Amino acid sequence: MLRPINEGEFVKKYDLEIGKVSFYKNYLIIEVAEGISFNHEKAKQLSRLTELHFGNQPFGYISNRINSYSLEPMDYLKIKEILPNIKAFAVVAYNNFQKASVRIENMFYQDGIVTFEQIEEAVKWIKDKLK
Repeated sequence: MLRPINEGEFVKKYDLEIGKVSFYKNYLIIEVAEGISFNHEKAKQLSRLTELHFGNQPFGYISNRINSYSLEPMDYLKIKEILPNIKAFAVVAYNNFQKASVRIENMFYQDGIVTFEQIEEAVKWIKDKLK
């Protein structure tokens, strides 16, 4: 995983069945594992870690899509229930297929997902949104 922008903000990294999750001061970066079906139940696993690291504080969520995996777009309707403190949601997409997928996901996630081509851009945007 790339170490974005300011190493002083890095808190902890987890290698889980669902993938790698790196926690920073007020945001996380997730790299979902190859072939995983990321759904409501898997998001609940992640929510336990966000509660541990962020408590009730707002945080940013960056999905670094370096692997191929499937999503349940309808589960985005429940994301506020699972991760209620997300203030900003970014995806780093590396090809046109991923960008098209995010457009579909945006139909289900009311707060909007912003797409970037580089992790550093996503981190900068997240930090700006959390100010």
